[in-house]
Amino acid sequence: MIDEIIKKANWLELLFDLIFVYAISKATHILVHGEHIGIDQYVTFILVMIPIWWTWTGHTLFATRFDSEDTTQRILTLFTMLAVVFWTSFLNADFDKYYHGYLLFYVVIRLTLVVMYWNAARRNPSATPIAKRLCSGFLIGLTVASLSLLFEPPYRYLVLYLGIGIEIITPLLSRRALKAIPVKSHHLPERYGLLTIILLGESVIMLATNLSETPWSTLTVAAAVVGFILMATLWWLYFGLVDNHVLGKELGAGQRIIYGHLFVYMGLSSIAVFIGYAITLKLGSIDHVLLNLFGLGMLFTGLFLIFGWQRVTNRKYLRLYFILLVLIVLLMGFVYFKGL
Repeated sequence: MIDEIIKKANWLELLFDLIFVYAISKATHILVHGEHIGIDQYVTFILVMIPIWWTWTGHTLFATRFDSEDTTQRILTLFTMLAVVFWTSFLNADFDKYYHGYLLFYVVIRLTLVVMYWNAARRNPSATPIAKRLCSGFLIGLTVASLSLLFEPPYRYLVLYLGIGIEIITPLLSRRALKAIPVKSHHLPERYGLLTIILLGESVIMLATNLSETPWSTLTVAAAVVGFILMATLWWLYFGLVDNHVLGKELGAGQRIIYGHLFVYMGLSSIAVFIGYAITLKLGSIDHVLLNLFGLGMLFTGLFLIFGWQRVTNRKYLRLYFILLVLIVLLMGFVYFKGL
């Protein structure tokens, strides 16, 4: 049954999103590196993005079910935001150098979420079964992640991501219980949509920054215009799908939306870098093509997971796909002809 009262994002949630802007920006800039992007950089980018998505998702899923906006909840959310600020300072491609601080604040953020669930269960008995199942999985995952301190690289990272993986699959294993208190049909799509706008904003920042730091030419201006139209087309496509197929619909546990957006966010971040390199022309043409394929592959994997194959491939979106194809070919063409 669809929510009788439509829950919308509150002001504190919007501030919460802004705290993640810098984290997303740091992750995106892992792909901004000289004239070549190696496999190790793609792997590092993915490994950095997963915990960012997961920490943001953890709070969002709690809020869509149990956020009462009481004083305790607000204080815990603000404390989480402060911890994210410190955690972000340790986000770096050089994991070894910053590992202890990175792990410490990740654990603090996740333990705060456990306290939030405990507080919700104390105030609302119907939240107790979900709180117990989720918190048990989260605590097991955090324990495993903490044990990574006993190992040296690279085994340390295997243990860390094993722990994070346990956390990530916990809601999947609790799907039946989670359906007892379904996610809000307007609130959850809105929350993920707002973070999507932040990711699209990263494209604008990348475009404007590179435009200000690069000598202008006809090619530079053309790349900026095409890059902006590409970003706008992606916005048109994504929110068209959301409005037509997700917003206000019965979502159950909402897990297609939750896990699909990990790929959407990685795809949009990569496309932001792709647009930026079309302006600076500092990346080789082959690497530029590979970056585009990586970004589009991630993006459409996420869209298929969220909306389904039949909806994404609906004829009503063919015009947008044609525009995307033309824009992408143009941007790759700018880089290719620069190399001639």
